[in-house]
Amino acid sequence: MENAFKFETIENNIGIVTFDLPGEKANKLSAAVMEELNKKLDELAQKKDLKCLLFMTAKDGIFIAGADVNEFENLKSKEDGYKASRQGQSVFAKIAGLPYPTVSVIHGACMGGGTELSLHCNYRLASDDPKTKIALPEVNLGILPAWGGTQRLPRLIGLQRSLDMILTGRNVDGMRGYRYGIVDKVIPKELVKETAIQFANDIIAGKNVLARSRRKQRGLMPALLEKNPLGRKLVFSQAKKMVLKKSKGHYPAPLKALESVKKGFKKSLRKGLEIEAKLFSELAGSDISKNLVKIFFWTEAVKKQNGVENSNIKPVQVKKAAVLGAGVMGGGIAQLFAGKDIPVRVKDINYDAVAKAYQQAAGILKGMLKRRRITSLEFNHILERITGTIDYSGFKSTDFVVEAIVEDLEIKKKVFAELEKNIGENTIVVSNTSSLLVNDMAAAFQKPQRFVGMHFFNPVHMMPLVEVIRGKDTTDEALVTTFQLAKKLGKTPVVVNDGPGFLVNRLLVPYMVEAVSLLEEGHSIEKIDRALEKFGMPMGPIELFDEVGIDVAYKVAKILSKSMGDRMAESDILQKMIEAERFGKKNGKGFYRYEGKKKISDSTLNSFITIKDKTKLSDENLVQRMIYPMINEAARCMEEKIVFRVQDVDLAMIFGTGFAPFRGGLLSYADAENVIKVADALNEFAQKYGQRFNPSETLTKIAGSGKGFYNYYN
Repeated sequence: MENAFKFETIENNIGIVTFDLPGEKANKLSAAVMEELNKKLDELAQKKDLKCLLFMTAKDGIFIAGADVNEFENLKSKEDGYKASRQGQSVFAKIAGLPYPTVSVIHGACMGGGTELSLHCNYRLASDDPKTKIALPEVNLGILPAWGGTQRLPRLIGLQRSLDMILTGRNVDGMRGYRYGIVDKVIPKELVKETAIQFANDIIAGKNVLARSRRKQRGLMPALLEKNPLGRKLVFSQAKKMVLKKSKGHYPAPLKALESVKKGFKKSLRKGLEIEAKLFSELAGSDISKNLVKIFFWTEAVKKQNGVENSNIKPVQVKKAAVLGAGVMGGGIAQLFAGKDIPVRVKDINYDAVAKAYQQAAGILKGMLKRRRITSLEFNHILERITGTIDYSGFKSTDFVVEAIVEDLEIKKKVFAELEKNIGENTIVVSNTSSLLVNDMAAAFQKPQRFVGMHFFNPVHMMPLVEVIRGKDTTDEALVTTFQLAKKLGKTPVVVNDGPGFLVNRLLVPYMVEAVSLLEEGHSIEKIDRALEKFGMPMGPIELFDEVGIDVAYKVAKILSKSMGDRMAESDILQKMIEAERFGKKNGKGFYRYEGKKKISDSTLNSFITIKDKTKLSDENLVQRMIYPMINEAARCMEEKIVFRVQDVDLAMIFGTGFAPFRGGLLSYADAENVIKVADALNEFAQKYGQRFNPSETLTKIAGSGKGFYNYYN
């Protein structure tokens, strides 16, 4: 087998180790690769004539992608986890022990084990390529950095900066890495090797290539916080509060990572690494880690897919786009295009409306600028790519048009008929509808084969999911173009067939309407929301109404009730609230009141709620009343082929609604609960509360088979 590591010696006794994993697009640190590296480092330790050693990559856009996640399945016990951690630490320790200076030349993505390898080098360079990202993302897989990351990074750059990376998995580019102190020099992407060699020559010549004091924060406050026990106690306390606020206690990995840093920081490195390995062993192979790893594999698979079975179908290249409708959604979508170097034309009925798109896009970009995700120059360039119009000027040359106007079928059809006269023969048109049937809208086109549904979720710049909806006439080329474009825009697309509510809204509406029904059984807004947050949802169903907009949710529910009325609870609460102009967060009053970002309980809501049949339910019962109907509806979606794979349901619910990732998604949760238990509970609910809970024929079949969703369909 061809080696992954190539070694060469160049002028002035500079050694270069180049990582180029054969047959792979990315460099990964599998067990076999680590064994090869181990042997290579033993050989390098004997090369006493070397004056400096550079670690480089031959891959385009990838330095080291981290450990081989496929091998996580081998971690079946605490002993397996502990052994894997100690072995990795041992190999990397040999880098730190080499008898000459070492430099990690980071060009491209440097993730997990790649960052930990780099931390064992004396110096780190990073290219200014946008693809260069440095991170310790292990907590996102339910584990912690276990090859020295929790011990070496805090010792290098201090507690506050290192905890920011370790506890969130957040990546930094070359320049931010330099500001943090991880990177010693940012080098031009066009001259990576030449600049790295010059850096090595400067080291050999004894030049002062860096100010080591820059690696840690300086000044009175960092000294007070990090150089005395009371200050460190405050840092760790605040970090724990941040973790619990974000994770709500559902994810043990960040807490274990924090514990590893805290316990090891003032001990010897040897003792700190032992602590790290033991804490890693408590996470590796856990159900939560398995679920998060499973989600990782699904998202990686999406990157390789094109949305149709025929992998040879190529997308149309989208060089110029347009958006019809300049509201909040339209402005957000325009910002996505412009942010990916695609000029976008925004149209609405007047320039005041068009201005709102600019305001929305600028607001999103200002947030990115404030968080230093973009520079002032990038801010200006992105906005310059957005132009506005009140007619169709410029539309003839567009490759792709997104419609984001009012959710009214007749208005949409009228606009589409007009639009088709003003675009090119091959322009693809998509609708950002949330509830209207793609096939109904397609009737407005002379060429319906060019038409696709492309459902973004609100807020556009934050929600990862895009539903790509195929109509009966949609061509493979149009669908593939939409699917690939969604990925380019930074989204995770899931292909669904046309049907009421598509997938996510079809599952979500019964869940939310059932929450309203529970209000009429005497359960408080706060109790219902707390129960579902405790379950793992990012917010409770009642707060979700406010987030979506009560008027919007009501409209979608009315549309879906035409096909799903027998499966949805009836209530007049939403109608009463709309009449009282309580629309949710957007006007500061809904089920809660809002003052800025502050959410406040509002006792005046009691006047909108009529208690019908009072019930006393535990948190577990409340969860079952709302989650089990979603499972039931998902079974129907599988039977109707709204989606084709079980994991598409889970992926869509996780990225479209925030459904508890640590549970693996809706149908993974159903399998963990046991489908028989779900069906039995629904039968019991049907007897107590009505036919809307009747188990579907499909769910009954799955329960009768004794299998779960994944075994039944795979």
